[in-house]
Amino acid sequence: MSISIKSKIYRRGGILISIAILVVFGFARIPLESKTEDQLEKFGFRDWSPDISARDQLTQASFIGAIGGFRSLIASVYDLRAHEAFRNKDWASVERFRKITTSLQPRFAKHWDLAAWDMAWNAYAYYRSRSEFCEDDLERWQIEKIIMPNYLEKGLKFAKEGAAWTPESYLLPMVIGDIYSQKYTNPKLAAQWYFKSSQAEDAPTYIYRAYATQIARCEGMEKKAYEVVSGLYNDGKIRTLTIRRDMERLEDYFIDDLMRNNSLVELQKMLEQNPSDYLINAAIGRYHLTSDNDVKSAVEAYREILKNPKSPQFYRRQFGFVLAKNPDYQENAYQLLKKIYTNVPAIFRQKDVIELSNIEKHLNIPSNERVTKIDRYTKD
Repeated sequence: MSISIKSKIYRRGGILISIAILVVFGFARIPLESKTEDQLEKFGFRDWSPDISARDQLTQASFIGAIGGFRSLIASVYDLRAHEAFRNKDWASVERFRKITTSLQPRFAKHWDLAAWDMAWNAYAYYRSRSEFCEDDLERWQIEKIIMPNYLEKGLKFAKEGAAWTPESYLLPMVIGDIYSQKYTNPKLAAQWYFKSSQAEDAPTYIYRAYATQIARCEGMEKKAYEVVSGLYNDGKIRTLTIRRDMERLEDYFIDDLMRNNSLVELQKMLEQNPSDYLINAAIGRYHLTSDNDVKSAVEAYREILKNPKSPQFYRRQFGFVLAKNPDYQENAYQLLKKIYTNVPAIFRQKDVIELSNIEKHLNIPSNERVTKIDRYTKD
């Protein structure tokens, strides 16, 4: 027998032995994995079984490895293949390989997260960029109206299926909230999913703040939004700029509502019954400013607000601008506003900075001494 024939026989024999070892080892792991699966099912998880699409797409050897106890290894291989397809911008292959990895390890939240991200963000951004440089009107229409929405739906589908498989994790509900917030601009659905995510034991605190941000944008849910946002604001641990802005905007909503539904006399009677409710004082102050142009009475109403320890910090800024409406107190008002702006410029809205700049001009403050000379504010 020739050496070449012998070497072929040895190689084939080695391959057969290797496959036999893999299969035997794989089947040896089945009882252990079955026991684990039974325990997981006992605690509310579904049993694992690769779906038909995954079986069709796996090579024969890979599928044998998968059912023989090598799911995590095969999933890692296809995760790498998905990454390679991503680098080549082969989105159909990315989707196909992500389906395999999620089918092989459905309780591994990160696989679902990557799949959703590749579809709803990476593929979506790729086609959005193509549409911006596309000169063919029909092709641009197809990209913007068919392809891009399709990839958003694919990403959302991955995330929702992943959330069903990993109910104990915050990750996939958060991803769904991100998609509804950032891609669909649907604050109501975003709020629902952020809240669901925030209730998981491993949820970071910023997810509840994201929930607060979204519910604060839901028309008709101002009462619930105020309950959530004011709870975060009054807690005082983390008062982000967004929380401050949402708190002020929601309080403005309730102040306007008080003014619309009550006369000045009725507001004053309400204040007698609820002297600690600074929102009533704010409604009275705003009434004097908008209805009878009584700046002095408005200033007194805002002074009462500042005496209330529960009133938010932004009323100091509002008081400064109300005070500035009286020419006799404009200099004092400017010094107050200047101090607030220097210490916490972020709480000044764009219209506030413009108004402060006008006060500086009216008082003939030298340009090199004006606090508004540097554009440090953020837009609404």
